[in-house]
Amino acid sequence: MNCAVPVLRLRRAKLIHVGTRVFGDEAKAREWARTPQPALDGAIPDELADTLEGLERALAELESLLPQVG
Repeated sequence: MNCAVPVLRLRRAKLIHVGTRVFGDEAKAREWARTPQPALDGAIPDELADTLEGLERALAELESLLPQVG
């Protein structure tokens, strides 16, 4: 059984979950995840989530925004 698709869905769900906590709004989290981020060298967080290392990088960037948002 190929578990790649469920794993990718879980990674993206985690990205949106954390993004919603950071931005206080799921739509803002989804927009952030679909937009190239300068702090990630122009990478798109949703695409970074294809790998565990990329997901960790995107999550670290999101969490670094916590003190700045709100």
